[in-house]
Amino acid sequence: MLKNLLLTFGLIFATSFMAFAQEGALQGTVLDKETNEPIPFANIVLEIKGTQVGGATSDFDGKYQIKPLTPGKYNLKATFVGYKTLLIEGIIIGGLGQIRFYDVKLTSTSEVLDEVEVISYKVPLIDKDQTASGATVTAEEISKMPNRNANAVATTVGGVFSEDGERGSVRGARTGATATFIDGVRVIGNSSIPQSAIEQVDVILGGVPARYGDLTSGIINVTTKGPAREFGAGIELETSEFLDGYGHNRVGFNLMGPLIKGKNKNTSLLGFFIAGDINVNATSNPTSTGFYSLTDENLQILQDNPVRPTGTGSGTFTNGQFLRNSDLNHIKVAQNTGNESYNFIGNINIRTTETINLTVGGSYYYSNGNAYSYSATLANWDKNALYKSETYRGYVRFTQRFPSDPESTSAFKNFYYSLQFDYSKVKSERGDPNHWDDLWKYGYLGKFSTYKTPTYELGSDTVNGQLYEDVWLLNSWDFDTLVEWSPRDINPLVANYTSDYYDIYAGQPVGNYQNIDDLLLGNALLNGSSPQSIYSLYQSPGTNQTGYSKSNNDQYNMRMDASLDIGNHAIKLGFQYEQRTIRSIGYAPTGLWTLARDGKGLTNFHLRELDKANPELIKYNDHVDTIIYRRKYDANAQREFDKNLREALGLPVDGLDYIVMDSYDFDAGTIEYYDSDGQIHTTNLDPDDLDIGLFSPDELWNQGTNSAISYSGYDYEGNILSSQPAYEDFFNKKDDEGVFTRDIGAYEPIYMAGYIQDQFAFKDLIFNIGVRVDRFDANQKVLEDPFLLYPAHTVSNIDQVSGFQNVSHPGNMGDDYVVYVDKVNDPTKVVGYRNEYTWFNADGIEILDPSILDVGNGISPALLDQDQDRVTISSFKDYDPQISVMPRISFSFPISDEALFFAHYDVLTQRPNGVNFSDPSEYYFFMNRSDYLNNPSLEPTKTIDYELGYTQKVSNTSSVTFTTFYREMRNMIQAYRFNGAYPKDYTSYSNLDFGTVKGITAEYDLRRTENVRVRASYTLQFADATGSSTTTAAALIAAGLPNLRSTFPMPWDRRHAFNIVIDYRWGRGKNYNGPRINRNKSGKAPLEPLSDFGFSLTINGGSGTPYSASRNVQSPLSPQANLLKGTYGGSRKPWQFRLDLRVDKDFYFKSKKGAGGISSAYLNVYLQVLNVLDTRNIINVYSYTGNANDDGYLTAPEWQREINNQIDPTSFRQMYGNFVENPNNYSTPRQIRLGLIFNF
Repeated sequence: MLKNLLLTFGLIFATSFMAFAQEGALQGTVLDKETNEPIPFANIVLEIKGTQVGGATSDFDGKYQIKPLTPGKYNLKATFVGYKTLLIEGIIIGGLGQIRFYDVKLTSTSEVLDEVEVISYKVPLIDKDQTASGATVTAEEISKMPNRNANAVATTVGGVFSEDGERGSVRGARTGATATFIDGVRVIGNSSIPQSAIEQVDVILGGVPARYGDLTSGIINVTTKGPAREFGAGIELETSEFLDGYGHNRVGFNLMGPLIKGKNKNTSLLGFFIAGDINVNATSNPTSTGFYSLTDENLQILQDNPVRPTGTGSGTFTNGQFLRNSDLNHIKVAQNTGNESYNFIGNINIRTTETINLTVGGSYYYSNGNAYSYSATLANWDKNALYKSETYRGYVRFTQRFPSDPESTSAFKNFYYSLQFDYSKVKSERGDPNHWDDLWKYGYLGKFSTYKTPTYELGSDTVNGQLYEDVWLLNSWDFDTLVEWSPRDINPLVANYTSDYYDIYAGQPVGNYQNIDDLLLGNALLNGSSPQSIYSLYQSPGTNQTGYSKSNNDQYNMRMDASLDIGNHAIKLGFQYEQRTIRSIGYAPTGLWTLARDGKGLTNFHLRELDKANPELIKYNDHVDTIIYRRKYDANAQREFDKNLREALGLPVDGLDYIVMDSYDFDAGTIEYYDSDGQIHTTNLDPDDLDIGLFSPDELWNQGTNSAISYSGYDYEGNILSSQPAYEDFFNKKDDEGVFTRDIGAYEPIYMAGYIQDQFAFKDLIFNIGVRVDRFDANQKVLEDPFLLYPAHTVSNIDQVSGFQNVSHPGNMGDDYVVYVDKVNDPTKVVGYRNEYTWFNADGIEILDPSILDVGNGISPALLDQDQDRVTISSFKDYDPQISVMPRISFSFPISDEALFFAHYDVLTQRPNGVNFSDPSEYYFFMNRSDYLNNPSLEPTKTIDYELGYTQKVSNTSSVTFTTFYREMRNMIQAYRFNGAYPKDYTSYSNLDFGTVKGITAEYDLRRTENVRVRASYTLQFADATGSSTTTAAALIAAGLPNLRSTFPMPWDRRHAFNIVIDYRWGRGKNYNGPRINRNKSGKAPLEPLSDFGFSLTINGGSGTPYSASRNVQSPLSPQANLLKGTYGGSRKPWQFRLDLRVDKDFYFKSKKGAGGISSAYLNVYLQVLNVLDTRNIINVYSYTGNANDDGYLTAPEWQREINNQIDPTSFRQMYGNFVENPNNYSTPRQIRLGLIFNF
């Protein structure tokens, strides 16, 4: 830790770095409106919601500057003796770190009046400080949009991909490359905030300021509302209950005001803001095509009678394999997929002096619901998993300004600094809604009482030196005569499968339920078993869909920001230190019963043999006719589970009692066992004593094959570790009983960063030049060599091996090159070399295929220890921290007041995420692992971004902007096959993907003209890469192909895209220009029926996205290699369009209080319609047919034999046909919501 802190401060002094709260600034000149002469020493005050947040005094030249300013909408008040007080309302400060230029023009007067001149601020069409591309959307605009969350706002910006209303790729990057900030806090976990809390959303697509890092794409920066000088509140109600059938309901509220006012009662020294949303939804997954589900009557029949006899005299079929479409309903909403969420945010602003500000804020989000599972919609929806998640974050920000004396001639001015400390926690939990963390109940069906009798055979044996011939010799204690079944109600639907089986073969135990093997062969279910699925398509009733898992992640962050003007240079610098702690644990609890089962599992494993060394004579009529042998106690074979279970039962740990695990009765809290004489007994075992701690960690890991557990940052019993264990503890540490604890620490990466940035003007050019330095330390152990699990000799020390003292190596082989020999044990010659990922033969010639080095004994490195067969800590080293230097250069060039050029060059990097945790269990159980292994050595990904743009004023209220961009994406993470690795090949990940994105965006911005406001964009984009996700290469690897490196269109490569926002509304009062109804007869003023009425329409769409067509049918039942038709990503889905609408009207109420009270209250009634045209956009297609509802399997000639061999071909065809009509292949349907907002 000390080393990290020293390095942090070293970076501070080396690069003077970092902060995140992306403040802006306001500057300009105070002028006489008539003469245009500068006015020195004028007072400028900025307010937000009536609370003063900043101020300045103009200098000799009339110039002023106010900073730092958080994004939002401000009112500016300017005063000077001999001039009217001027109030400019609605000055918008963006979140892109820009300077807002505004010249204040005062009107002179010879009278002393309290008159205030009020004008409304108009955002300039040409912003000469425009060096970043993106958009700023204010609370006023957001409040009228159909969707009022930050991600929805982002989808209205050109260059942001969206197929179905979601926020997807930003300018062709992978979705995880975009970062979201809320009030300066980087978001981990859920990014939702209450809708009424949003003050402003800034979307940055390019020209990323140097203070932002750890991203390779865009930024979504959300600023929430702050306190107000006067009390205010609002409530919102929204529902779709009687409109669309999807059961959406939301209640929102907000409250703000002062807690302590200043002396003049016109300022707030201590203010607060709080907002919340409560959402309750009948489904989390509305679909446009619906689902097939069993009718209630048929579902009940299937649950009560799940199996039928095979007709062969033994065994059963599940009745789900004989369903017909006539047994089904087609329903609109997936059942049991409801959810609810609680979302709160707030802040307190403490203003101790004019120049010191302290803000404390935080948010809390909680959600729970039943997870949607498509395979469960037919017959098992009532077993949908339950999930719970929490995200909460808090921050403290201290800001102090040192305003410059307007009379000062110093070159150093306007210094301020800001300190921020924030903390975030994200928790999640998922499990069966009935059992949750009661793990033993997941697989429990009921009590199986097994009746045993010993068996004998004629033979002879010598006892105490005497031979006994033709006597009965006991050869087994475990001949089962009957398995008696007693169902329990813990998993009643699954228990019905076994109850049905017993009913079918009632009175016929022989061959059916004489022993456990009979039950398994007959397709009956035991404890730990799951029902057979319906043709591997749908879940059968009662199937447990999930295990139990939970996670608990923390983020600690400290940052500092400072700014200083030196001449005409605005210098910003700062630093950041962040550490995350990522913990998780997951169980596969259904299989615990199989793991523990007596005889074949962990129980009684040490009693499988007879103790023939200690025979016992049995006499009959004084004649020995029988010799018995007790069970043999094998202490070395006894499992920890068995020991712990016997202790819990009060049985001797070294006793010969045979415990029947499946005889456990949850209701009675009892279990049966046989004593050493073969007599059955029942003893107590409280359900609370039946916990996961009965197992040892190794028993749950099960040698890495079908493991019942995975964890990090927790112990194996689910408790958070109080301290971080050493990496080698997993290999070596034991408890007091000598049992390996297998501790795995949490993932605790450390991220540090810093920047320095200079913003200045040179003639007409405005430059923003900076450099950012990131340091990422995964803070974990990594393999010394990803191709070697065990250390090996290199060229420099191979002479230590007998017989290799005088080996001559090719001259191009370096000392650190790994040496490969003809065989691991007792090698005789060198056959090749390797330098990192490059292979050479014995002559030093580079080769592409390492299998050339296999001379009959496998690819064999010259191991340091030829007998090593388990990984140890010697194979690992510390992660090498990665330092990334990222220059950022942007500039703007105003050609005139009506045109502007702008450009930027950015280098962006992002830490590796998701597949880089160093899990020691992966290496310890390496030989039994067949899935992907993480690569803890991954490096940050990198993007180089170029952009050139031009903005032109079209009219007094509109402008157009043309932007061209080019992005190079490097070091992206992709699956990689480590061919030639020892002791076996494996698949992991590597930084080998790359890609390019190029495009042009045309934007049209029409400010409100008469009634209409329009934002529109068109983007032409080409996004190609060697992979679109970390597993794109999986199909190539599965086909045995090498790690190919060719670029193809990415799934979000939408060639033509458009985003349009149209807001049309009538004003009120003098701004109303709609139809009027005259009331001349009554003498009343005309009615204005459309006053404060309007609508907002967002339109998103574009050309179809790519997919790879295949020449062969790709079926979920018969997975096989895709025989590519054409090129990868060479086919296109249809065009897509989506329209969202909001229609609303405001009703204002006059204030009943005086001038110092509440100014007004209003009611807004709105109708929100998502996907107005109910368009069924195709999101996914099947690669063989190109259709969304048919994969071609049922009609393919090559699959007819397999189809006709199904238990019921007719049922199979119908169920399969229903299954491929997957509603998730289409966009979400029309959703209609009615709401009202009351603010006062």
